[in-house]
Amino acid sequence: MSDPTPTPPVVDPAPSAPPVVPDGATPPGTYPEGLGDPGKRALDAERARADQAERDLKALRDKADADAKAAEDAKLSELERAQQTANEARAAAEKQLEENQRLRFAFENGVPAAWVNRLQGSTPEELAADWAILQPTLAVQVDPNAPRVPAPVPNPGPQPGPPQTEDDLLYEEIYGSTPK
Repeated sequence: MSDPTPTPPVVDPAPSAPPVVPDGATPPGTYPEGLGDPGKRALDAERARADQAERDLKALRDKADADAKAAEDAKLSELERAQQTANEARAAAEKQLEENQRLRFAFENGVPAAWVNRLQGSTPEELAADWAILQPTLAVQVDPNAPRVPAPVPNPGPQPGPPQTEDDLLYEEIYGSTPK
């Protein structure tokens, strides 16, 4: 007896591209002629093992590439650190050279010690120009052996009063101040 309702044909909604297969190999899901069930299972297992081996190989290659990149970056950062250290040393040496030039100029030109730190410039010419500007502003040198006159006291504060009597001294001793 036949079924009165026909079954619709099964249609694949999106046909997939045929798998890429190397020459001489059979595509996945297909088997050579005359291969029994045990051979098919063995072929499927071998295909699965080969796929896993390819995935593992790709992961190892990616890890090796990442490690090589990290090593290159580490070398680059070591190089950058060395360059930074060299730049800092060069800057410190230049600063020390400028300081030495300033001190040498001050010594050779008789700049007073109090004015040495005021000198500005990085070359002897710049230092000489700055010293030429500073010299007229210096105060007249005072002879250290000259007699000194004391400066007036701006606010002398309380001055001692007339001599106290015995009664005033006793009152101060008891109460702390004299009566007025």
